[in-house]
Amino acid sequence: MRIDIWSDVVCPWCWIGKHRLRAALAQLGPAGESVDIHWHAFQLDPESDETPVPLRQAYEKKFGGAQRTEQILSQTQAAGRAEGLPFDFERGQVRVSTLKAHRLIWLAGREGDADKVGEALFRAHFAHGRNLADVQTLVEAGAAGGLSETRVRAMLDSDEGLAEVRAQMSQAQALGIQAVPTFVFDGRMAVQGAQTPDVFKQVFERLGLESSPAATQDAGACGPEGCAV
Repeated sequence: MRIDIWSDVVCPWCWIGKHRLRAALAQLGPAGESVDIHWHAFQLDPESDETPVPLRQAYEKKFGGAQRTEQILSQTQAAGRAEGLPFDFERGQVRVSTLKAHRLIWLAGREGDADKVGEALFRAHFAHGRNLADVQTLVEAGAAGGLSETRVRAMLDSDEGLAEVRAQMSQAQALGIQAVPTFVFDGRMAVQGAQTPDVFKQVFERLGLESSPAATQDAGACGPEGCAV
């Protein structure tokens, strides 16, 4: 089975959804280990640049004030920690463009381990408050996926991967993807949002990854457990 995932590294539900998918795959044993996962770029805030803006400030503008922002961050942090993920929104997170981060994941998909790079970027942002447009942050995330500092810096000093990442984002638009995470299974079924492992298992069974019969349901958007533009 091939799974294509559209995601952004500043989307908290993308990190949660990634781990829920991995939990579902782990329950399949060897069959889950053989799944072919491909990561694709999506930008929740395509207008942002590399000038850091405090995350709370950006959220207050987007969601209508400090009270609503604190409610969202508190609920999201609690949901992430319930999955064992070390969310900490007191670490001074900033909003910046994720274009360079997506180019790094693209590079890792060709020459390293994109899954590990993505995990390092999620952790850098949500657990440590690192700037995802900062070169050193990207170098360290690249190292987690087997990329040398020299290779990462060479990529960042060029336009390498830019056209490919933009093509991924254009593909998302063509497919009608407006929220992340979005998981596309074998090009036949799409699941939007950080669904539970049980929902992912139903998809696997429906597409024949598991031999045991089980009731299935059409996968749809999970409402608040996702990030929309």
